[in-house]
Amino acid sequence: MKILLLSNKVPFPANDGSSIAIRSMVDALLLNGATLSLLSLNTKKHYRSAKDIEKNLPQGLDFTAVDADTDIKVIPAALNLISGKAYHVSRFLQKGMQKALKDKLQEKDFDIIQLEGLSMAVYLPFIRKYSKASVSMRAHNIEHLIWERHTNNETHKLKKKYLEIQSARLKKFELDHLALMDALVFITDADRNIYRSLGGKKISTSIPCGLNPEDYSTEVPQEFRYDIAHLASLDWLPNQQGLEWFLEEVWPLVLEARPQSRIAIGGRHMPKKLFNHANDNLWLFAEVDDAQRFIKAAKIAIIPLLAGSGMRIKLVEYMAMGQACVSTIIGAEGINLEANKEVLLAHEAEAFAAAIILLLDNDTERENMSQAARKKFEEEYANASLGAKLLKFYQTLL
Repeated sequence: MKILLLSNKVPFPANDGSSIAIRSMVDALLLNGATLSLLSLNTKKHYRSAKDIEKNLPQGLDFTAVDADTDIKVIPAALNLISGKAYHVSRFLQKGMQKALKDKLQEKDFDIIQLEGLSMAVYLPFIRKYSKASVSMRAHNIEHLIWERHTNNETHKLKKKYLEIQSARLKKFELDHLALMDALVFITDADRNIYRSLGGKKISTSIPCGLNPEDYSTEVPQEFRYDIAHLASLDWLPNQQGLEWFLEEVWPLVLEARPQSRIAIGGRHMPKKLFNHANDNLWLFAEVDDAQRFIKAAKIAIIPLLAGSGMRIKLVEYMAMGQACVSTIIGAEGINLEANKEVLLAHEAEAFAAAIILLLDNDTERENMSQAARKKFEEEYANASLGAKLLKFYQTLL
């Protein structure tokens, strides 16, 4: 089967949730013998050098990167209010991408064109013009829900009003464009059910984001440098918001019970105000070269997420590593887990702190969770089987 993927970032190397999701899709399809092309925006925000791409590019992939500036800018964001368009997605419509897409569609005939996320739906009219292939969208999230949740938690009045306008526009764009696809691939059953509840009727399936088991070590270090590790892309507002909640409401409770506790926080584009929290108990790392080594240096990992939709690939990574984890309920959405066995779930500050303390003070509980999480990962989230399921679904479109 000949498939073209379109993505809003280059996933080589894959070092954040969405790029890991794109890379896992590439691996899953290649493992199942698909003839695969990938056309990606190489944005200023997530720029990948030619050297990094070459070093991490999988064999057998036809890959093209298109340099683009999709950064949020004050004046364009303000002028967007006049346009009536959803700024969340309209900024991804790039002339360079249109040209590269036209060239690719004229060069090759594809059976399936898969859009990786809602932002790539801006190219749907262009695709229809130059290709007769079936077009599917892989919905990483229900995007408007993320922004509605974030807007509800925004305290700045002017910013809140702007986000309310943009969230409403995004919802309309999302529902309109989901209806224009030939098929939809949701990452979670929950998102698929939400789509149905909103009146969606397109043929669809739900296939979680997977990983390659051999890429993740479950080896436990002889000595832990930290008690807790947290790693997230801190240029994503829900991640910032969740971390602020943890530091203001949860972390003081942990320190009150265990004054010796140490946490390591890592993430690109770390806000400057975060450095005010740094001390002997709290270590900050603006750049993390090896995510696995960083996480495995701590007894447990945390996911303090308060807004989001879809699936938290970060938690699947922790499962693959056999890393005990405490997460909010939203942080574990879309993942088939047994609470209190493969992860501890808590949404209130007191409960979140209590779950952390329980795992830190109980080695047996932590080790049992580690083994259970890895077992669940191997059973349900390995790339090879997930790719086979997707290709079987696509056969219905040919």
